[in-house]
Amino acid sequence: MKLGFFGGSFNPPTYAHLNIAKSVIKEMKLDKFYFVPMGNNYKKKDLIDENSRLEMLKIICNNEEKIDVSSIELNKKEEIETYQAFEMIKNRYKNDEIFFIMGADNFEKMPSWTNSERLMSSYKYVIINRNNINIEKVIKNNKIMKNNIKNFDIIDIKEEYKTISSSKVRELLHEKRLTSVKDYIPDEILSYIIKNKIWS
Repeated sequence: MKLGFFGGSFNPPTYAHLNIAKSVIKEMKLDKFYFVPMGNNYKKKDLIDENSRLEMLKIICNNEEKIDVSSIELNKKEEIETYQAFEMIKNRYKNDEIFFIMGADNFEKMPSWTNSERLMSSYKYVIINRNNINIEKVIKNNKIMKNNIKNFDIIDIKEEYKTISSSKVRELLHEKRLTSVKDYIPDEILSYIIKNKIWS
């Protein structure tokens, strides 16, 4: 099977995340797409508990046949490096063709990651065009990326989703602008946030 894995905080998951999943499934002809939320040990401002983020991802995947969520990075005692997470996924799905999905902003930082050369040479990636980053230029200007260009597929997402971000959702929630929030997240996610008094 062809599987895609998209890591992130999903704090909270938005329509943009769902659109990325659907776009990658269509472009890459994936059999399954997995959101992979990071655990509580990740140092990020305003990051809510991993179990709440997992539950919201389950809600957003509820009616999607090919989209699911993996908890492989959760309930860990320490922060997991990217290469460790990728190895765990590879070992669990050793008989499948695996693609790791990331935004251009993260891809641009990849050379600075631990074991970056091994990461780029050992796995296949789908890079989401965003933030007006020239991905082709980024690859061309980095020798390791250039040597592994065969491992990178670049796809675009609809313009209407490019301005949607989890940070904007949190900002609107802090400001109690619940009507505006509905443009960014499904009603079921908003109901979960309100019920559990998250960012209130």
